[in-house]
Parts: sequence; structure tokens; C-alpha cells
Amino acid sequence: MVEPGGLGDDMTEEEMRVYEEEQRKIDEYEKEKEMEQRPTRRQMKKRSPMWDHFSEVLVDGMLKFGKCKHCNRDIKAVSEVNGTSALKSHFNTCKYNPHNDKNKNQGTLQVIQGESPSVHKFDPEALRKDIAKMIIVDELPFAFTEKAGFREVMSIACPRFNMPSRRTCTRDVVKVYFEERAKLKLFFKQSCQRVCLTTDGWTSQTQDCYMTVTTHFIDPEWNLHKKIISFFLVKGHKGDDIGKAIEKCLMEWGIKNVMTITIDNASANDGGVGYIRKKMIKTGNSIAEGKYFHMRCAAHIINLIVTDGLKELDESIKRVRAVVRYIRHGPSRITRFKELAQLEKVDSEAFLSLDVCTRWNSTYLMLATAINFEKVFARYEEEDPLYTLDLTSEKGPGIPVDSDWENATKMAEFLGQFYHLTLSVSATLHVTMNQFVMDIAEINVVLEEWADSDDILRKTMAKKMQDKYDKYWGRWHEEVENEKGKGKGKKKEEENVNMFVFAATVLDPRFKLSNFTKLAIEELYGELNGGKAWEAVKTFMHALFEEYKAKYAPSDVSKHVGAPQSEPTQKREGRKLLSRINKKWRVGADGEASMSKSEFEKYLHEENEVNRDDFNILKWWKDNASRFPTLARMARDVLAVPVSTVASESAFSTSGRILNEFRTSLTPFMVQALVCAQDWLRGSITINIEEDEEELLRLEKELIEELGSTNSSKSKASSSKSVCKPSGVVPSCPPPSST
Repeated sequence: MVEPGGLGDDMTEEEMRVYEEEQRKIDEYEKEKEMEQRPTRRQMKKRSPMWDHFSEVLVDGMLKFGKCKHCNRDIKAVSEVNGTSALKSHFNTCKYNPHNDKNKNQGTLQVIQGESPSVHKFDPEALRKDIAKMIIVDELPFAFTEKAGFREVMSIACPRFNMPSRRTCTRDVVKVYFEERAKLKLFFKQSCQRVCLTTDGWTSQTQDCYMTVTTHFIDPEWNLHKKIISFFLVKGHKGDDIGKAIEKCLMEWGIKNVMTITIDNASANDGGVGYIRKKMIKTGNSIAEGKYFHMRCAAHIINLIVTDGLKELDESIKRVRAVVRYIRHGPSRITRFKELAQLEKVDSEAFLSLDVCTRWNSTYLMLATAINFEKVFARYEEEDPLYTLDLTSEKGPGIPVDSDWENATKMAEFLGQFYHLTLSVSATLHVTMNQFVMDIAEINVVLEEWADSDDILRKTMAKKMQDKYDKYWGRWHEEVENEKGKGKGKKKEEENVNMFVFAATVLDPRFKLSNFTKLAIEELYGELNGGKAWEAVKTFMHALFEEYKAKYAPSDVSKHVGAPQSEPTQKREGRKLLSRINKKWRVGADGEASMSKSEFEKYLHEENEVNRDDFNILKWWKDNASRFPTLARMARDVLAVPVSTVASESAFSTSGRILNEFRTSLTPFMVQALVCAQDWLRGSITINIEEDEEELLRLEKELIEELGSTNSSKSKASSSKSVCKPSGVVPSCPPPSST
């Protein structure tokens, strides 16, 4: 303010107001100058741990708010008013705070389109475990979690999750392996009565010899399972080495009761099975004194039979293989061949596939598809001059002629029987044992028909294949079944079909010990030897039932079906009346014992089930197990026996992908953990990781058509919306572009 008597006496009100405003600004400026000249106080370091989770928000240079690093919310943080109390209160209630122990069990409401709202709980430990399972099941590298793409996806999907390193993933994978192993081991101890084994060997890229052991069993709910329990390095290939390795594996898993071991026909494998058989007999855990402990791989025997027959058609197969290889050599040839196939109106879903010379089943698939394109090959020969030059050169086998295509047709028809038999015996998701007798009898009928054919080729092929067939399946040696030894000195040429195969047929309620089964056995061995085999099968079944009854039936199963049963009461001495009535009940008027029918006899005397293709034998036994408890236990053991080692061989496909050229440094333990854990986690779900070329081409074609139609519709829409410019008097509109 201006003092009285000063300049203010001569000023107007407006001048006075301006003067005071200017004076105020001068005072503020001088005050700021004075503050700048004062020595500044050093800012104290924030001591509250809350600032590790909040960012400072300054307003006019003064601290006003703290921004939460987890939810980005601003919380008041004025030191004179709020301090850090408000920050701490928010920290303890923040939904996105991973350090909040009080809200660990509180979920977040999650809404997914098309589904009802659900509560989602963030569990980093469960997420880490699932990532380990993903690495196992999908055969991913341990460093997958360190990939930039996956980390970017996870930062959007779950920003609170801290991605594990490759070493952490390795530890998590091993942890999952041990957890799943403990579950399976407990199941074997509590719920599995007896297992069947398959085993085979494999050599890795580093020339290390691995061996796999797979268990097959039926659980109490009558579901068939296969579980790989071991995948380990083998030190030697001798019989004792194989036997000791299997014995060690069984001891680690606590498995004592083994029904059979299915293995191929190598002599070393015979020694290994013999070693395990002796151990089982010594401990009293074998069935039928271990005489039928060894089950020979049916797929391996089929391969031996077919290989002998293919030698007769070697030249024709080479020519068909050569033309298929020529067409598949380049994309332009494939495209032109497909165009000619459309012109010839060849309707075939399958396209040409090149076989692997050592795998007859791939040869069958090659022939089965190639014969459908016979006319297309003839037309392609006219259009491509290099086709003839390449195939008729010095190294070429020549162009297939009519006789070659005729031979290929006959071979495809013939091999089809063995191909479908191989698929039948190689199944792992359903029982194969009960149909095996019928399958090999069917092959015998086909071989006999070809042997009686007027066609020289068919007759020659059937003769060679019949010799190999008879060696393993077609001959019955009565003296082999009569000997009481454990297989000592027994030759492969004098070996019968494993009797458990016939037992599985009898335990099929569609067949039993019926005339149908008898006729099938006679077709298999002939009328004379078939009768001997039939009697041996009946004797074996009764003996097997009595053995199971003695081992597993309750001691008080009386004892007679239909006899009066007393309710459990307190123990009473001298039940003379009950014993006398039971004695009279068992003895008839003629003085001969009139015991009631046994459980096995009751089963045989019941009417057979209708022979349908969709018949579920495991469901039938599940429904009738209470009526036939001893037979049901037999069925659980016998029906679980696999007739081929395909289940074990499938592990080698997995191990080949896991232990590839980029991961050869994996230790044997880690390889076993990955192979076994993958099998346990996948369970019965079959996952095909191989790409189907035909399916990819079809999808690509559909995608191109879809994109083409979309672009065409957009082009038409844009052209219809275009404005026509006037030209002279008559308005004209240029036609839409063809592009």
C-alpha cells in the first residue's frame, strides 16, 4: 500500500491498482531471490519400504501422490497430511500385488465370451508346473521359456508371472517326472494285481544302446493301460545282461507279479526271458510254472512271413517304385501328374507315396495307391520324354508293363490281409489277445487258397510264406505240451503258439470252448493235429482255473453254489448239525459225490454272446465280475497280454525326436525322464506330431480360394461405390478393372 501524503494522493483508483500489482510482483521476485541464496537442505533418502512398490508423482515440485507399480493407481502421499500410511493400506489390499499374502486365496472374477463368469486365482507355482508339462508333452527345449516370442505373449497374458530360466525348467521337469512316477508306483502297489511286459532295443545317433520296458495291465475299472516305466542304457547285448537289466527295473518299481514278456525273436532276448522266468519261478510269482512266460512278437513274425513272399515280385516292385520316385522328385511333375489324373477322372483320396524298402507295410501302401493311377502313368509317358529316358537308362529298372501292374495288383490284394492283421495286433488302446487266434487262422485260409491257385506267381508266393508261417504258428507239437520242463532244450521249430492266446479266446464270451472255437483251431492245424490241440486247450484252461482258484479264491468259497449260507455270527463250538447237513448235501442217493458246478463250468454252460464287431469284452467282464470273481481275475491278467512289441517301439520315435542332433548332450537320466513322463502325461491320448502332406495341400488350396473370393468381393464392392465422372453431355462410367 502507498502511504498517505505520498504518490498515492495524486493517483486515480485504476493507477493505484496497477501500482499495487507491480509492487506485489517485485516483492515475490525478491523473495525468490532470497530463497535461492539460502543454503539448500539435502533431501533425505526415503526410508519407507513402500516406495519400492510406488512411484513419486510431483505437483508443482511437491510430492503429492504415489503411483502403484502393480495397478497404476494414484494414492495420496503428502508428507504433512498422509505420509505413507495410505500407501501401506493400498499395498495390503491391491488385487494385483503378487507380494500380498493376505489375498493369496482370493480369486479374480474372469469373464470369457460364451461362458459363465468364473473366479481365476493367480498361482505362479501351478503355472510353472504346467509350463514344465508343456515342455514334456510337446517335446520343447528347456530354453523355450527364454524365447522372445513366448516371453512377449506371457507378458500380455500374465504380466505378474516371472518367467523361469532354462535351469529352473529343467528342475521343474525332473520334479514332474518324480511326482508322476510316485503316483504310478503307488498304483502298482495298491491296485494292480499283475502286469505284462514288452521290451525292445534302440540305438541313438551317438551309437548308445537304449532299452525300453513297457507295462500293460487292466485296472480295477477294467480299462486297458500301457505305461513306459523305464528307458535306460544297456551295457551289453547278452541274454543275462538283458535279464538283469529288466530285473533291476522291476525291483525299482516294486513289481513282483509278471504274466508274460513280449519280445522279438533274437536269441539274446530268449536268454533274457529265460533269466527272468527263473527268478519268477523261484519266488513263486509265475503262472503255469512259467512255461508260457515268453510271448513272441506277432508283428515281427508277420514281417518275416511277408518278406519271404516279396522276393518273388522284386522286379515288378522295383519298376513301380521307380515311377513313383520319378513323379515325386519335383513339384512341377507332381502338379502335371495331378492335372492328368483329373483328365483321366481318377477318383482317389490318397496320392502317390514312396515306400521304405525295408518296410513291407509302406510297400503295400505304395502299391495300393499306385495301381489306381496306372492310366495316368501311361499318359504321363506320352507327355514327358525324360520319363522314358530316365527309367530306361542303364541304372533304371525300366517302365512298368501290363504284367508288372498285374503283379502289383495281386501283391496289394495279398499284402492287404497282412497289413490289416498288423494293425490289429499293433493296437495298444484296446484288447488284441482275444481275436488273435481268429486272425492267424484267417491268414492260414488265405495262404491255402493261394497255394491251390492255378496262378504260378500266387502259388510260388504262398509256398514260401506258408513255410515261414508253419514255423511259428501252423504246426502243433504234442510233445512240447506234454513235457514238464521249463523250456530247456526246446527249439523254436518245435514251439507251439503260446497257450495264453487260446485262453484269451476262451475268456471271450462270444467264443468260449464252443464248436466255433474248435473249428477255428482245426482250420489252424488241420483236422488231426487240430483235435490234439483242442484237447490240450481244454486241459490247460481247467488247470489254469484251478491254479487261480487255489491262489486267489477265498478259502470259504464252498463251497457249493446253492448251499444254504449262514449269516456271520459269533463263533460257536460243535456245529455238528451243519456239518452233517453239508455232508448229505454233497452226497447223492447213489453214494457218488454230486458237487455243484464250478464257476468255470457255469461260465461255459451259459449261452454265448452275439459275435458283433462292436462287442466290448472289458465292459462285459466288468458287468459280470461279481458272478465270476476267479474268472474275472484270470481275464484281467490274460486279456492284458500284448501280442506285439509295437508299444515299446513307439517310445523310440519319441526318443529319436528328444535325443536329436541338437540335444545329444542330454544325460541318459534326462532322456528317461522326458520319455517316461511324456507317456504318463499323454495317457491314452494319441498325438500325431507328423505333418500330413495331403492335408496341408488341401488346407492351402481352401485358404487360397477363400482369400481369392474375399479379394474379389472387396474389388466388386469398391467398384460399385466409385463415382462416375461426366464426359460431355452423356455421363459415362468406365468399366471395372479386371484386376
